[in-house]
Amino acid sequence: MTHPGHSDSLPGARIEAYFEKSGTLRKYERGTAMLRYESPEPKIFLLQSGTAALHVADPSQSNDLNVIHLVPGDVFGTTESEANNRIQMYVLAKTVCVAYVMTASEFLAGCSSDPTGMFAICNELTQTSLRALRKVGQFAFFDVRGRVSSALVELCTLPEAKSHPKGFLLNTTRVEIASMVGCTREMVGKVLQNLQDEGLISLKGRQTLVHAGASQ
Repeated sequence: MTHPGHSDSLPGARIEAYFEKSGTLRKYERGTAMLRYESPEPKIFLLQSGTAALHVADPSQSNDLNVIHLVPGDVFGTTESEANNRIQMYVLAKTVCVAYVMTASEFLAGCSSDPTGMFAICNELTQTSLRALRKVGQFAFFDVRGRVSSALVELCTLPEAKSHPKGFLLNTTRVEIASMVGCTREMVGKVLQNLQDEGLISLKGRQTLVHAGASQ
C-alpha cells in the first residue's frame, strides 16, 4: 500500500537538497523521543529511514495517544516552541530511525537562497498537520470499530507490514492499537474478534493478517 501525502519526485528532491545543505543527519534508537514540541529550540525533520509516530499526551491524566505514524519522506516539526501547554506533543522513534534535522534558525537562514525549497518544506509540514487533523476527526465521527479498522489500514501502509498472499501481516499488540484509537485494549480485543468472525482479518498471537479486501 502507498503511504498518503508524499510529494512527487521534484519537490521531494528539493526538500532533501535543502536538508542536506542546512541540516544534520542523525540516528535515533527505538523508543527515543526524537522531538518534543515544547523544547526551547524548535526543529524540523526529514525522516530518511525507520518509522516514528506523533504522540499527544496529557500527563495530568496519564493519557497518551499515538496520532499518526511517520515514514521515510515525511517532514515534521515546528518553527516555534509549544512551551507552557498542558497538552504535550512529541515524536517517538518506533524503530531505529535516521533523519535530517534542522533548527528553526537554520531553516530560516536558508530561505533567501532557496525559497522554492522552503515552500516545499512548508507544504510538507502542512500535509503532516492535515493528516493529524483528519485522524483527530475520526475520534469525533467514528465509533470504536471504525477507529480500529482505520488503524489496521494505517498499519498496513507502514514499512514493517509484511506482504502476504491474502493481504498484509501485522505484528502489533492490542496495547499499541489501543494507543492509536483511544480506548482500552479489552475493547480493541472485542473489535478484532468481531472482525475475525466476519472474515476480514485472521488473528494468531501477536500477528494480525488483514485480508486484502479489508485493507483497501
